[in-house]
Amino acid sequence: MTVRCLYVNQIYTNMKKKYFITMLAAVLLAVTGAAAQKKASFKPADLKGIWQLCHYVSEIPDVPGALKPSNTFKVLSDDGRIVNFTLIPGKDAIITGYGTYIQLTDNSYRESIEKNIHLPMLDNKDNVLEFEMGEGGLMHLKYFISKDLNGNELNCWYHETWKRVTMPPVFPEDIVR
Repeated sequence: MTVRCLYVNQIYTNMKKKYFITMLAAVLLAVTGAAAQKKASFKPADLKGIWQLCHYVSEIPDVPGALKPSNTFKVLSDDGRIVNFTLIPGKDAIITGYGTYIQLTDNSYRESIEKNIHLPMLDNKDNVLEFEMGEGGLMHLKYFISKDLNGNELNCWYHETWKRVTMPPVFPEDIVR
C-alpha cells in the first residue's frame, strides 16, 4: 500500500509541475502579446527629412495671407536625431538646437532637446509636439511652453508651419552662388 501511495503522490506532484509550467507559459505569452500590440498602436508618419519654417504674411489684418519661407530649418534624421539651424544672410549658418525625437502617437512626437539657443528653457527637457501633415509637403506643428527662461508663467501654445525641402528635377538657373 505504501508503494501505491508513493506512486500516486509522484503522479500528483508531476501534474502540479506540468500545471505550473503551463500557466507560466500562458502568462508569458499574454504579456508578450500585449507588449507587441502596444508597440504597434500608431501609424508611423514620414517625419524624417529637411523642413523649412514658413510664415503666413498678409497686408490685411484678419487674413492669414501667403505662406513665405524663412531662413530656419529642421532636420529630422532617420536615426532619431534632430538639428535645427538658421542661415544668416550673407554670413554663416548656425545650429540653434539639437537632440533626439521619437513618434508617440499618430499625430504627436517628442523632442528630447539637448541644447537650444533659441529656446534655452528647453535645454535637457522633453517637449511633445502635435503634428498634422498637410497638402504640398506641409507639416503643421503645435507645442506648449509652460515657463520662459526666467521661470515666468507662459502657458502658451505655439503654432508653426514647416515645408518639406525637396530636390527639384534640375538645378535652378536663378540661384546665386
